[in-house]
Amino acid sequence: MSRFLDERGRIFGKVNVVDILVLLAVIALIVFAVVRTQGSSSPTVAAVVTFRVEQVGQATVDVLLAAHGTIRDDGGTTLGKVKSATAQPSQEEVVNPLTGKLETQPSPLYQDVYITVSSRVSTSGELDRIGGVAMQVGDKVNLVGAPNFKVAAVVTKVSK
Repeated sequence: MSRFLDERGRIFGKVNVVDILVLLAVIALIVFAVVRTQGSSSPTVAAVVTFRVEQVGQATVDVLLAAHGTIRDDGGTTLGKVKSATAQPSQEEVVNPLTGKLETQPSPLYQDVYITVSSRVSTSGELDRIGGVAMQVGDKVNLVGAPNFKVAAVVTKVSK
């Protein structure tokens, strides 16, 4: 053992064991960072992604219906280009005063806005990468777009 490791902790009297461990940790960190920043190796396909912005007032509805151009997430990643935006009254539950049961009816105040976006999607297992961001139906995302809006939305549909 003394020939392999000297009294100062150096291998064959030349390299310190701690230096080697630090070097290996740095290499592992670099490999991890490269793998995480590289997208999926699967090919991208054209897709249409629908996002729902829930229960917003009329002023926000008007801005979202005028949405155009590129949609990004709040990190700045491009998710796609706006194809269309539609609105419909939000559904709310109210107690029927005659029966005492909950009933669903359209809200008189709030609307849900559906924003349809043309995008490029790659699939890795069960997970889609929309514009390079891993998402699936039901995930929440903050959308940023023109004319000057930032809203919380939910992925409702991915059609490839």
